[in-house]
Amino acid sequence: MLRPIFVHAQPSTEHDLRYDTTMMVNGSVAVLNAVTKDLLGYPGIAIDETYPSVTTVGHECAYVRTYLREQIETSLRAGDEPVVFCTLLNYNAENALALLTELKQEFGTRLRTGVGGQLVRVCPEAYLRNSHIDHIGVGDAEVVLAPLLLGRKRFASGYKTVTPTDHYTPPLYDQYLGLEERLDDMARYAFGPFRDMRQLVVESVRGCAWAYTNAICRFCALEGIDTQPVFRDIGAQTQIERELVARFGVNWLFDVSNQWIPTVKSIKIGEWLRHYIRERAKYHAPALNRYVYLTTNSITARTAPLLHEAGVRIAYIGIDGWDKLTRAALFKTQVDCHKALRACAENGLYVRTSLVIGSGLTRANLEALPLFVGELLGEFGGNVILSFGNFLEIVLPGSADWREFEAQAERDHIEEARALFAFFRAHGWISLTQEDRLNELRIRHTQCDVTFEDVIAARDQAVAITKRSLALSVTIRECEKLHRTNE
Repeated sequence: MLRPIFVHAQPSTEHDLRYDTTMMVNGSVAVLNAVTKDLLGYPGIAIDETYPSVTTVGHECAYVRTYLREQIETSLRAGDEPVVFCTLLNYNAENALALLTELKQEFGTRLRTGVGGQLVRVCPEAYLRNSHIDHIGVGDAEVVLAPLLLGRKRFASGYKTVTPTDHYTPPLYDQYLGLEERLDDMARYAFGPFRDMRQLVVESVRGCAWAYTNAICRFCALEGIDTQPVFRDIGAQTQIERELVARFGVNWLFDVSNQWIPTVKSIKIGEWLRHYIRERAKYHAPALNRYVYLTTNSITARTAPLLHEAGVRIAYIGIDGWDKLTRAALFKTQVDCHKALRACAENGLYVRTSLVIGSGLTRANLEALPLFVGELLGEFGGNVILSFGNFLEIVLPGSADWREFEAQAERDHIEEARALFAFFRAHGWISLTQEDRLNELRIRHTQCDVTFEDVIAARDQAVAITKRSLALSVTIRECEKLHRTNE
């Protein structure tokens, strides 16, 4: 028998674990397990290395490695065939590949290994050259897992065409290492006014309404999101939610859809929300709190009451730019974010948000940045905005930023940047330190009206202001922590 194990590796040690790590259960390994059950008739094991057990804080990687060895050896003794797949993103690829290399060196041909995920499709050649990886998948698990797992192909690619009634495979949270402990543990944290949260991940929409209607954000590295958004049949989605409530006692859902509302047109947003509310009532949907991704133009005085009625309690909205130039450079809406935040305040909605600092920069808007953050958090910090990120723009593999700066580095002979891109092409990942340097080089060579030192100074001032506010401060390097209750 095949014994698949799906691992989402922990971020590299250079990353500070996010304040919400316990709450953000990885859904991709649960989806892989659901597809596996469809293929084999039984699930494998799903592992999110950021939280494998309540007792493993600070030594999660060692715990998971020991657990994997035990599972692999048990399978081999039983005459079964173990297979370990890892999902790769920019922040965890280094750790995931190190794990697979270590396991492959130890077990050799007795163990099959594989990779998939957003990062793999940018440069699959790097993984095809890696002798410690047996299988490489680019695309959706519903299409590529069968030829890899059952067909034993070295490489498979393809994407699922979804309809409302034939959508993404929903996650299967059975056989998910440490999940029950994690749900109990997350309920001990206070996040703003919210207590006793038991949250799992779902995905109800294929595509991104903003990218489909306007343009993919410059720094976005996701693929296929500029297609027409498709929301899962609401009756089917309701049944998924009902099962999660019955099985795990969840009271929150984090919907990881790129944009939860499948339109960005003002009139259509209200129409869709009213339809959604009616359909949920028709199917006697369970009462659940929702954390979803929206845009600032999705939240108005007219839509905010409907969002609350639909169960939305927290929305992540990317403010990203703080003046017309920065918003335009990032392909973001010019809608005033204050209007959206005031609508939230009047309707019991809370927001997690951030700025992206790295495009459309001038001396004037860098000077204005700390003032903008101070004014915004002075009015909304803590009472609407629960967390606020001040992020330097990241040159993510696969994004427009990546493609354009890689071309510029070649054209203008920016040798250090060329070397970093070459490292990625050879290995399929770059470290956070390398990423930091690439981000810096991009700003130095594309934002010619400012110095990088001035950019950092303005960002640091914004971070200091955020830390003095009632909102949690978030950057890639550091993150404030949630208060833990009921010890």
